[in-house]
Amino acid sequence: MKAWNLEAGPLRWIILVVILLVAVQATAQMGAVAVRAKGSQEWEGNVWHAFEDVVITYQDVRIQCQSVELDRATGDIKAEGGVILDRGPQRFTADRLLYNLKTKSGTFTNATGTAPPSYSFTGAVLERVDETHYRIIDGTFTACEQEDRPSWDLHLREALIEDEGYGRFKGVAFRIKRLPVLYFPYLLWPVKTERAAGFMMPGFGYSERRGFHLGARLFVPLGRSYDTTIYIDWFSEKYYGLGSEFRWAPTQGAYGELFAYTVRDPNDGVWQWKIDGKHRQDDVLGFNLMAEIHELSDNDFFQEFENDVQQNTRRYLYSQILATRSRGPATLNLRLDRRVTFLTGEDVTQHQLPEAEIRIRSNRIGRTALYWNLISSVNVFNVDRGGDLKGTYARADLFPEISYTLPGPTWLTVTPSVGGRVTWYSSRYTDDRKSFDETPISRVYALGRLDLVGPSFSRIFDLDNDKGTKVKHLVEPRLTYQYLSDPGDDMDLIPLFDEVDSTLITNRATLTLANRLYVKSRKNPSAREIASLDFFQTYSFSDPLSYGADGVTSQKSPYGVALRVVPVTGTAVDARASFDALTNKLRSTSLSASMFMPSYNVGMTWYDGYSVTTGEKTSSQAQVRFGLKKVDFPLSFDVHIAYDVEKSLLQQQRYGLGWKGSCWGVRAEYRDLKSATYPAKDYRLIISLKGIGELPAIKGSLGP
Repeated sequence: MKAWNLEAGPLRWIILVVILLVAVQATAQMGAVAVRAKGSQEWEGNVWHAFEDVVITYQDVRIQCQSVELDRATGDIKAEGGVILDRGPQRFTADRLLYNLKTKSGTFTNATGTAPPSYSFTGAVLERVDETHYRIIDGTFTACEQEDRPSWDLHLREALIEDEGYGRFKGVAFRIKRLPVLYFPYLLWPVKTERAAGFMMPGFGYSERRGFHLGARLFVPLGRSYDTTIYIDWFSEKYYGLGSEFRWAPTQGAYGELFAYTVRDPNDGVWQWKIDGKHRQDDVLGFNLMAEIHELSDNDFFQEFENDVQQNTRRYLYSQILATRSRGPATLNLRLDRRVTFLTGEDVTQHQLPEAEIRIRSNRIGRTALYWNLISSVNVFNVDRGGDLKGTYARADLFPEISYTLPGPTWLTVTPSVGGRVTWYSSRYTDDRKSFDETPISRVYALGRLDLVGPSFSRIFDLDNDKGTKVKHLVEPRLTYQYLSDPGDDMDLIPLFDEVDSTLITNRATLTLANRLYVKSRKNPSAREIASLDFFQTYSFSDPLSYGADGVTSQKSPYGVALRVVPVTGTAVDARASFDALTNKLRSTSLSASMFMPSYNVGMTWYDGYSVTTGEKTSSQAQVRFGLKKVDFPLSFDVHIAYDVEKSLLQQQRYGLGWKGSCWGVRAEYRDLKSATYPAKDYRLIISLKGIGELPAIKGSLGP
C-alpha cells in the first residue's frame, strides 16, 4: 500500500471535505436516497449513472431497472429496461420511466399497474399526475390477472384514476376475450377498497308479455353501515318500474334489508307495488329479534309479472315480528304477524295482534321421576275471511302435561302421560258459521297418552374382518295409545285460527313393529343406523278410520310398511307402501333415493296411487333431480324434471348450466312449467365479473 505524502495530506483532506459538503447539501435537499447496482457507476456533476440490476429506494418508493440517470439535486430519474416501481400496495412496470422522487409523479411508457382493491391496468402511456392521481392513455382496465387475453376488460381511450376514489373513463369498450360487447362514451368507476357510489351494469332482456327490457341500477353508500341500490326499468310494452333496495348493519349481530318496487300496469294505468324485507338482531333487551315483511298490491299481477318460480306459485304472504328470550327450560315468544292466503274467490287475511307465548320443555319435578312441560299463550286475532266473517277477538290457552317412566327392565319402557287443555275465546261463530258472535265460549278437555316400547330383542353379528365390523339387529315393537276427551257440544262454534283450535276426539292406538340395523367398527366406534323396516297400523276405539263402498267402514286405518336404507353418510333409499284395511289392496307406493356429496347430488322420487276397489293404477308421478358443483372444477350443472307417467305429461323441467373462470362466471337457466297456476316457459342468463359482481340478469319469456 502506498504511503501517504504528508505534504499532500492537507490537500487531500480539503478535497474530501468539499465532497462531503456537496453530499450533505444534496442529502438535505433530497433526503436519504439509497442506490446500488451490479454494473458500472459514475458521476457526472450531480447526475449519477448506473447499469445492470439497479435498485433505488427513497421513502416508500422502490425502483428497479437496468439503467438509470438520477439527478440528486432535482430528484429527477430516467430509468429504462424492465422498470418496476413499488409504492405501498401498488406496483407499476414499464419499458421507460421519467419520474421525480420529490413530487412522486412521472410518466411510464408501455406500462402496467394495479389499483385497489384488485384491479390491474395497462397503458401505452401512464402518467402519474400527483400522489393520488394517474392518467392512462390508450390502455385497458380489468380485475383479471394481467394476461394477453383477459376474460373481461375495459378498453380505454383515456382515463383519470384517483386512488381510493373514482376512475373517469372516456371512450370505453367493454370486452370479453378482447371481443367488444358494449360501448360507453363516458364511465364513472369506483376504485376503492370501500364501497363507492356509481352506476352498475345495465340489465336487459325480452318477454312476450312485457317486450324488450332495459334496466339501470345506481348504488349509493349512505355510511359505513348503510347503502341503497336504486332500480329504474323500462319495457317496450309500456311497463315502467322503479325500485330501491336498502341494506343496513348498524352493529354486530344486527342486519337487514328492505326491497320496495313499483311497476306501472299499462292495462289499467295503475301502479302495482310489492315490499319484501327482513331484519335480525341478537340482543334487544335480552331478546333475539326477527322481523320480515312481504306485501303485494295484487298477487295475480305479480304472479304473471315475475319470472321467479317461487313468486309464480306462492299462495300466501306472511309477515311477522318475533322476539324470543330463553332462560333455563322456559322460552318466552312475543309475536305480531299477518298472513294473507290467496283463494280462487276472496282472499283470507289473518292477524295476530299480538301473541305472548310461554313454552317450558320437559323438566324434572324436584327429585322425583316425574317430568312436566307447558304451552301457554294469550292472543288477539283480527280475521277477514270474506263476506260477514270478519272481526277481532281474543284467546287464552293453557296446556300442561305430566309424564312418568315406570321402573322396569332395560328391554321394556313404559311411559304414561296425562294433561289437560283449557282455552277461552272472547267471541264465537254464529250458528251458520258465517259471522262472529261476541259471546265468549270456553273449551276444556283432558288427554292421556301411553308409550310402550318393547319387549325389545337384539342380536350382534361379528363379521370377523380386519376392520372389526359388528352389526346389530334390533327388533322393537312399539305401542302408542292416545285419548282425548269430548270437549263438548259447542265445538262447531269455536273460531278456527291455527292448530290450537282444531280438536279431534281421539281414542286410538298405533302399533309399530320396528326393525333396526346398526353398524360400528374400530375406526367408527359409535353405532350408526344403516337400515330400518317398520310395519304399522292404527286402531280407533271410537270413530271409523277406513271407508269403503256401500257404507262399509272399519275402525282400522290403512296399514303400511316403510323401508329406509342408509348405506353411507349422505345416501338414502326410502320405500313405502300402504294397503287398504277393507280390501287388502294397495292404496299407494312410493320410492325415493338421494345422494348428497360435496361435489354432486342426485335424487329420484316415484309415486303410484291405486283404486282400492279395482286395484287399477290411478296416478303415477316421477321426479328426477341432479346437481354438479365441485370446488376445483369450473363447470356446474343442475336439472329437475317432474313427469306424470299416467297422463304422459312433462309437468315441469328446469335446467341450469354454469361455468366459473378465474375472474368471471356465467350461468344459464331454462324452465318450462306446465302444471303451475301460471304456466311459463322462460330463460335467464346471469354473468358475474370479479371486481364488479353479478350483472343484472338477462331474462326472456318463450310463451306459456
